[in-house]
Amino acid sequence: MFDNEPNYSSYSLDELFDAYSSIDKDSFPERFNLIKKIIAEKQGGDYQCPKCKCKGYEAGQLYAAADRLESILDYETGKYVTISCLDCGFTELYKRNSTVSAPLVDFFTT
Repeated sequence: MFDNEPNYSSYSLDELFDAYSSIDKDSFPERFNLIKKIIAEKQGGDYQCPKCKCKGYEAGQLYAAADRLESILDYETGKYVTISCLDCGFTELYKRNSTVSAPLVDFFTT
């Protein structure tokens, strides 16, 4: 008989994030929780959401311009690392500069 249960443990992180964002968590709560758990395991690190204690996260970047002229010229003065909880969406912003950003991202990804 054909098994319809996906083998999420063989998915890459990108594939897991795609599955996480597209799954109907109300119809498939077990699969949703399994995807979230596997993402947290594959990411490793010491992250734990300060609000809900989830260990899964998504890292991103945010660029901000200080004024309209910088925005028009496509000049970014503020660079930030974002860490968002997969469960509740709580997002932390960390100001990025050349000496701090690498260790900060390494903290969450190792």
